[in-house]
Amino acid sequence: MAEIDVPTKAGTEVQPRRRRTIREHGPDPVDVHVGKRLRQARFLAGMSQEELGAGIGVSFQAVQKYEHGENRLSASRLFKAATLLERPVSFFFEELGAAPGDTPAAGFSREEIELVRHFRQIPSDDVREHLLQMTKRIGGLDGDAEAKPSAERA
Repeated sequence: MAEIDVPTKAGTEVQPRRRRTIREHGPDPVDVHVGKRLRQARFLAGMSQEELGAGIGVSFQAVQKYEHGENRLSASRLFKAATLLERPVSFFFEELGAAPGDTPAAGFSREEIELVRHFRQIPSDDVREHLLQMTKRIGGLDGDAEAKPSAERA
């Protein structure tokens, strides 16, 4: 059993504490969260695990382990990944501690992420706006969806 000396508030007493291990306790929830955000950012960038690994100096297998929270990203590698994926480092910690399902990113499918990635690649602001309006009408999210088509016909 590995023990770590932990000073108490008084500063004089030392208490033994068991070290957290992946084998006994599973991956740290923070590492899992950062890994999920890494995967999401990689999908949004349209990048493969091989490309990300090459960009930050690790193998694609290491990227897989980062994405599953099995291995921790060092600060320098996290910074390189953030730069390569054009995200602030804070992106990887956003929504940390939120209840599952409370976050907009919770449950995004690969198709939804692809849709966002391709939407961002449309160079024309007008085309993006028309596509957004069309998508709202198809999905029935626009409250005026029924009124607009009849008004356009008149």
